[in-house]
Amino acid sequence: MKRATNPIASLPLLGKILAGVLAWEGAWWARRRLKRGAVYNDALRQSIATGKPLIVVGAPDAGVTSGYGCGHLTVDLIPRSSCPRFLRADISRPLPFPDDSCVVFVSCVLEYVERFREAYDEIRRIAGPNLYIIRVEPWTLAAYVYPGAQRTLPASLPGVR
Repeated sequence: MKRATNPIASLPLLGKILAGVLAWEGAWWARRRLKRGAVYNDALRQSIATGKPLIVVGAPDAGVTSGYGCGHLTVDLIPRSSCPRFLRADISRPLPFPDDSCVVFVSCVLEYVERFREAYDEIRRIAGPNLYIIRVEPWTLAAYVYPGAQRTLPASLPGVR
């Protein structure tokens, strides 16, 4: 009987390191995708419970951070989205919503916003206590190679899940 060979064992050291890094990053990607979906669902339940619209900041069809829905309205800087209700807007400027009028879900956006304090204050204004933020995990390879990151969000920031 022929013995099965381990394909990793036959790789040179650099190949083994690369395979390990890819496995690490793949596992974190899957974990992040599941977490984004779960937190989005929490925000959606809060939207239903409070009767407030769910605003999604950062189009779910615009990159590697997918895995959640469009909410009642999607807000992003990109010119277009496949989401049915889309508002192209800069979240660091006043948004056309009253104070504490929405449930807001933000996924991997605030790390890239140039005017963070203004953006965070604006989404806190419209969300009140109904803010759901998914941050980029700083220990992943994606956090280092994805272009344009301005900061790492602390886990203690109000709204971070």
